[in-house]
Amino acid sequence: MPHSKQKFDKVPLMHTMDFPASRNPLFRWPSLVAAALSLSIGWGIRGNFGHEFGAMMPGMLCAVAVCLFSGRGDWRERVPFFAVFGALGWGFGGSIAYMPTMSYTQSGHLATQLYGWITVFIVGFLWTSMGAAGTAYAGVETRERLTAVFRPLCWVLAAWTIEYFLADYIMNWLVQGADNSDLRHRNPLYWLDSEWMEANWALLGLCLFELWDRRLKDLHWAAVYGALGAAAGWLAQWILGATGWLAPALAFFVRVQGDPRAINPATGQPFGNASFLTNWPQIFFTFDGHLGWILGLSLGLAVFFWRYGRWRSGSSLLLHITVGSYLVFLAGPVLLSCVCGGLGGFRMMPPRGDSWANIVGAFAGMLVYMYRNGLAPVGQTSIIAGMLGGLGFVLAQFAKILLYIPGNPQFNADPAWLARWAHWHSANWHNLVVEQGVGLLYGLAIVVSMGLLAGRLAIAKAEPRVRKWTESFSVFFILSILLYVNLVKNIEDWTRPHNGHTALPALMKAPLIPQIELTALGWFNVTFLLMGVCLAAILWAHQRRPLDIVPRSWTGKGQLFYLVFLWAILLGNWEKALPAFTEQRLDTEWVMIVNGLLATFLILVYVRDGELAPEFGTQSLALLARRTAAFGIAALLVCTLAFTSAHRWIYDGRWDGYGGLNLRFGDQAEWRIHPTLRDKSHP
Repeated sequence: MPHSKQKFDKVPLMHTMDFPASRNPLFRWPSLVAAALSLSIGWGIRGNFGHEFGAMMPGMLCAVAVCLFSGRGDWRERVPFFAVFGALGWGFGGSIAYMPTMSYTQSGHLATQLYGWITVFIVGFLWTSMGAAGTAYAGVETRERLTAVFRPLCWVLAAWTIEYFLADYIMNWLVQGADNSDLRHRNPLYWLDSEWMEANWALLGLCLFELWDRRLKDLHWAAVYGALGAAAGWLAQWILGATGWLAPALAFFVRVQGDPRAINPATGQPFGNASFLTNWPQIFFTFDGHLGWILGLSLGLAVFFWRYGRWRSGSSLLLHITVGSYLVFLAGPVLLSCVCGGLGGFRMMPPRGDSWANIVGAFAGMLVYMYRNGLAPVGQTSIIAGMLGGLGFVLAQFAKILLYIPGNPQFNADPAWLARWAHWHSANWHNLVVEQGVGLLYGLAIVVSMGLLAGRLAIAKAEPRVRKWTESFSVFFILSILLYVNLVKNIEDWTRPHNGHTALPALMKAPLIPQIELTALGWFNVTFLLMGVCLAAILWAHQRRPLDIVPRSWTGKGQLFYLVFLWAILLGNWEKALPAFTEQRLDTEWVMIVNGLLATFLILVYVRDGELAPEFGTQSLALLARRTAAFGIAALLVCTLAFTSAHRWIYDGRWDGYGGLNLRFGDQAEWRIHPTLRDKSHP
C-alpha cells in the first residue's frame, strides 16, 4: 500500500520563539549533556572496535537518550525502535576512512590543506546526517509502517549474516593467502575498498523478500527478462569485439589507480608497469569473455523487478538506499575517474577506500524516499544534524592541531624543553579530541536537530501496538547481535602476546571432558550463543507474561535498556584494553567510565515518567533546514580559510609533524608515491 502523504511542508511556518527552550525538554541542560555524553562514550569505544559495527554503538545510546529525554510519550513507547534505527543510521558512516582527511589539514601543502578541511566536513556530515535520519525516522513514521520495515530488514540482515560468516572462506577460496586487512585487495571482488559487496548482499536480500512477498508471482517473467538481458549483453559484447570498438572502450573506461611515471621511493625508479589496481574489480577481467551476458542478465533482472516489483512493507526505503549507494559509487569513483586520472581519480582520499561514495548515495536515496513518501521532516532533520556534525568535526580537528603546539619539536628541539612536554604529548589526543571530543559535538548535533523536530511535530495519538514481536527483536538485536559483532574482536587482543604472555591460551579443554578442545574464539562463540538463546527465551516469556524485573512504564524500560547496553560496552571495552594496559589508556577507558557514571546519573535522575513534553503543533522544518544548510556552507568556507591560514602562520607553511605527512595533490601526493599495488600491502 503506498504511503499517504503527510503535508508537513504545507503547514504555515511559525517562529522558533513560539516554543522557547524552557518548554522543550530536549533543550534543557541534562538532555543536552546526556545526549552528548552518550555519543561521546560510544564514539570513543567505536575507535577501539572500528567500522560499521563499532559506529552502531554510539548511535544506539544517543538515540535512546534523545527518546527518553524528549518527554514525548509517543516516542518513549518506541524506545526499542529508536535503538535499532539510531544504531543502523550511524552504522552507515562507520566504513568511511577519515584519518587521511585530517592529515591533509596538517600537511602544510596549501591545496591539500584547503581540500582537507572540506573533506573533514563531508565525512562529519555523512556520519551525522545518516545517524540523525535513523533516529528521526523512528519518531516520525507511523507505527504501522515502522514495524512493517522489519520484515524486509530481517531479510537484509540475514543476507549480511551469511556474508559475515562466509566472506573469509570465499576470499580464501578465491585467493590463497588473502585476508581482510593488508592483503584484502588480492580478492578478485575487491573494488576500491568500497561497500559494493555489502550493497550486493542487501540487494539480494531485498529481491528475495520481494519474490517471497509476492508468493513467487510472475516468476516466469523473471526468467524471460533475465534471458533476454543476457542475450542482449552477449550480442553487444560480440558486436563491440567484431567492430574493433571494444579495445578503445576499455582503454577509456579502465584506468590504473596510480601514476606509472611517478618515482617509486623504494627503488628511485618510475613505477612503470607495476601491478597497479584499476577502477574495476579484478573479477571483471578474469571473466572478461563472459562479462557481456553477465551484465545483461543483471540488467534484465533489474528491469523485471522495476516492472513488477511492489516493494511493500518499507522495502522501498531499503531499496532507495541500496540503489543510491550503487549509482553514486559507479558515477563517481568508477566512471568519473576516467577523466580525472591526473588527480588520482574522482576519489576523496586515494589510495584509501571510496565507501564515502556509497554513503553519499545512501544519503541521497534516503532523501528521495523521505520526500516522496510524506516524511520530509526526517530528511530535514538529517540535513540540519549533518551540517552541525560536519562543522563539529572541523572544530575538533582544529582543536587537536592547537593541542599539538606545546612541546612541538618543530618550534624548539631543546631536549630539556621537549622533556618538559613529554607527558603532555604522551596523551592519546586522537581519542580524546577526534573520537570522544567530536562525539560530544556529534551528540549535540543530534539532540539539537531532534529537539527542533520534536518541537514541530504534533504528539501522535495512541496507536495499536501492532507487531509486538518487533520490540523483542529490537532488544535482541542490540543486546545480542550488536554486542557479539563488537565484543568478539576482544579475542584477538586477549590471545595476542604482550610482554611474552597472553591473557588467554590458544586452546582450552572442556571441564571434565578432555576430548572437547576449542580455541578461545570457539569458547567465546559457544558462550555468546548460549547467552543469545537465554535472552531470546526471556524475551519470549516476557511477551507471554510480563516479567517483574522489567519496569511497567516505557520510561523505565528505556532506562534499563540504555544502562544494560552502556555498561556492557564500557566493560567490554575495558577488557579489550586490559592485557596491554598502560597509563595512556586512562585517557580513554578511564575517562569513558567516568563519563558513563555521569550519563547513568542523568538518565536515572532527570528522566521521569510523569514529566512529559507539552503539546506541540505541527510546523515545517523546511525553511530552517535551508537556512542551516546555507549557514553551514558559509561557516565551512570561513573555517577552511581561517584554519588553513592559522596553521600556515603557526608552522610557517610546513607540516606540523603529527598524523603522518599525506598530500592529496602534487608530485608527492600519496596516491602517486604510495599507490596500492597487487604485490604490496594495502594502506
